[in-house]
Amino acid sequence: MSGVTFTGLSSGIDTASLVSQLVAAERAPANAIAQQQSDLNTQKSIVGSLSSALANLGTAVQGMNLASELQPRTATSSDSHVTVAASSGAAATVHDIRVLSLARGQISSSRTFGAQTGVLGDGSLKITTGTTSSTINYASTDSLADVAAKINDAKAGASASVLFDGTTYRLMVAATQTGTANAPQFTETGAGLGLADPANVKIPATDAKVAIDGVDVTRGSNVIGDAVDGLTLTLNSIHATADPSTNVSVALDTTSVAAKLTAMVSAYNSVNAALHVQLDYTGTKKGAGTLFGDSTLRQLQGALGNIMGNAYGTGANNTLGSVGLSRDKTGGLTLDTTKLNAALATNPNVVSDLFVSGGFADKVNTLTEAYTRTGDGILASKSDSLTSRFKSLQTQSDQINSRADAMKTQLDAQFTALETAMTKLKQQSAYITSVLG
Repeated sequence: MSGVTFTGLSSGIDTASLVSQLVAAERAPANAIAQQQSDLNTQKSIVGSLSSALANLGTAVQGMNLASELQPRTATSSDSHVTVAASSGAAATVHDIRVLSLARGQISSSRTFGAQTGVLGDGSLKITTGTTSSTINYASTDSLADVAAKINDAKAGASASVLFDGTTYRLMVAATQTGTANAPQFTETGAGLGLADPANVKIPATDAKVAIDGVDVTRGSNVIGDAVDGLTLTLNSIHATADPSTNVSVALDTTSVAAKLTAMVSAYNSVNAALHVQLDYTGTKKGAGTLFGDSTLRQLQGALGNIMGNAYGTGANNTLGSVGLSRDKTGGLTLDTTKLNAALATNPNVVSDLFVSGGFADKVNTLTEAYTRTGDGILASKSDSLTSRFKSLQTQSDQINSRADAMKTQLDAQFTALETAMTKLKQQSAYITSVLG
């Protein structure tokens, strides 16, 4: 139960108000500290946002230190006989393609049976595909479906199913891969299924044959990725004698390069704008909740400016301006795609020469990593410093509030004692007055 307090009933003094004012005065420094803590939280938020923006810049530049990322190729086919995909290793040129034959997988049939079950004796079937062999044993109690399942489970480069032609049943065994080298070979013992009979090869295996720039190329698959560097050709249909050859055109994918540079420009400008918000003086004093004049941010701004303004590699086209990247008076980047495309038309490797050989991408990655690295990164250390200052201020605030609480308790007790004593004195005075008349 809380103690009883008196609030000036006897003394005529508003002791509650007086105590409140005295305690408020004692707490005043804690209120100032609370504002400082609010400012620190705002500063920490600014650091966090800047770190995220820098990380986005690092992400945008990631991979741009690889020539393959900055020399992408686009490939087109003039008709549906051939489809094509290109990687950075493909030369920018045109190839003449004629499909002479397509690769197929062998399909073999067993002898015919009048029923699915009760038609087999004991036996075995050895399937050899390339250098892989597997033997399947079957018994008279097995059905054709059972033998098909055993062939499928063996994973010997062949798959089996049961075919009913309306009168008889037979096992159909198909190679799982195309080409003559992947055609299954069969060896049988016992009752025999008839798969080893050459006459039961219903569809022979064939290889794909294609003339590339007048040179015949043979492969076991219709997808050919090792004939022309950087190109994967998919053969879809055979050219008829009257059909014109397919033209496969390979060119530098300037759209992809521009998209990568645009993403980098956007990410960089976000960082640049965030730094200007904090560091620029606009004639109005900035509050304590900003990082105006902060040395860490000034150093970052200077480092970014140096990276963007330096030369990379040798030769005349060794600056960002040579690929259409320019900076305005605020340090913001813009990309002139017309200038970029003209530079790429003259030298398809011009961006790669700057970013990869010249080292621009590595410079940006190194900088962003140094600032955003978790734990010991520059901005992480700054955030930790702000957190430490916040905690130190919290300790001071707790001490001030503790003293204010103790003061209130003490003043309440003292004024209560005063009111109690004055009440007793008044009672005694009234009694004396009544006795003496």
